Amino acid sequence: MGETMPLVKRVAEQIRKHAMITGGETVVAGVSGGPDSVAMLHILYRLRDDFNFNLVVAHLNHGFRGAEADADARFVTELAGHLRLKSHVETRNVPEYCAREGLSAQVAAREIRYSFLGEVALKTGASRVALGHHADDQAETILLHLLRGAGPGGLRGMLPLRDNFYIRPLLAVQRRDIEDYCRRCNLPARLDSSNRGVKYLRNRIRLELIPLLEKNYNPGITDALNRLGEICRQEDEYLERQAGDFFRQARLESGGNGVILDREQLLSLPDAMLRRVVRRAWSEMRGGREDLGFSHIDQVMEIIKGGGGFRQTILPRGIICKKNYDLVELVLFGREKEIPFYQHQLKVPGITPVPEAGLSIGARMVPAAEAGNPALLGPDAVLLDHGLLKVPLVVRRRKQGDRFTPLGLEGTMKLKKFFIDRKIPRHLRDCVPLVVSGEEIVWVAGQRPGEKWKLTGSTTTCLHLFIHDYWESFCDKLIRGYRRSEIND
Repeated sequence: MGETMPLVKRVAEQIRKHAMITGGETVVAGVSGGPDSVAMLHILYRLRDDFNFNLVVAHLNHGFRGAEADADARFVTELAGHLRLKSHVETRNVPEYCAREGLSAQVAAREIRYSFLGEVALKTGASRVALGHHADDQAETILLHLLRGAGPGGLRGMLPLRDNFYIRPLLAVQRRDIEDYCRRCNLPARLDSSNRGVKYLRNRIRLELIPLLEKNYNPGITDALNRLGEICRQEDEYLERQAGDFFRQARLESGGNGVILDREQLLSLPDAMLRRVVRRAWSEMRGGREDLGFSHIDQVMEIIKGGGGFRQTILPRGIICKKNYDLVELVLFGREKEIPFYQHQLKVPGITPVPEAGLSIGARMVPAAEAGNPALLGPDAVLLDHGLLKVPLVVRRRKQGDRFTPLGLEGTMKLKKFFIDRKIPRHLRDCVPLVVSGEEIVWVAGQRPGEKWKLTGSTTTCLHLFIHDYWESFCDKLIRGYRRSEIND
């Protein structure tokens, strides 16, 4: 198989360039059974000694294609067995999830698939999940975003390393090279019949638009689009770091149900940066950038720049943007009302929006040897012994009768007493999310982890939880704002 080594070396170079695998990890390979994921699995298998990592296989049957999908699952199980790798093959009823959540088949399948891969990572102690996306997929993604009017953030396409967890080793490799690799290595693969139809826009881009562009405009369109994506990725990362700094300078308060910004600071920014800061404020409220379109950002910018004392505009997902002289505030409808009881399954790994509390909880897996000292994390993050946790984890509002064993204490205490001891005002206590394992509180977000899940010398894998994109304590900021208002009153 010497003739296939150039491709293996190219993938190894990409792994090193983007620090996808640093050594000692367990990597979950998401394998559909198609040529892309089969080639990825085979290449990672050949590289496992060079990079010193363990490899496990994960396959999800989405429940859409009946006997064909069942055959895919058997194929992946047999392939993993041939390589003497452990496999996790499961079936989920995605059509039922579509109907229940009102989602499209593609969106629902993606959500369930990523959730499944995260569960496998949690079970196996993996710190990376490998996905089989390649350069042609990247070109399709960039064209798709271009047709929808995306900016640099969309034109960067998929990231080679996302959330320090998902890796795409083949992202710089074209489909023809992958198919040639499978042919030279005699690797069998399955073909998904749903990829041959033109029902979905992405399929039409792959089957119709890109061949047209290659034939009539640029034979190297895939390479060109991938170069565009790489340039946009680098520039977007730089600009996002700048936007984060400006956002933190302008932010006066956040948490609960709102984000308050200093209008004078916002007015000092050029439009290109102001747009990013507005998206940052939205992300802090909603846990992501979904549903905030170009026109919505324009409405917010018009309010920021406009004259008069008070102005407001209504944004998607129950948010109002208000300007009151020198303050700009994004606030949920019904801010003064009691926060309803909520409960969300925690995405591990991933970011779980908690819109009721105006924040998001992030989660990722970390080998204990790389975790560092948990005492240095501050109140907005925590490291837990994942081997002691019952899954799935849930983030919810407090409820009557909750008890908690704070780190460093013996025995349980009422959560109400914990809040009183921490001097958290009564009307702010519902704003504090609780991460729960079974019926036990493992983390009072922004305050204290539970004693039972602390790291010990026998801990092998840690679960790192953090309040997403917060640099100051969420609850402390709420309390400071509350106390300041008391003084002002």
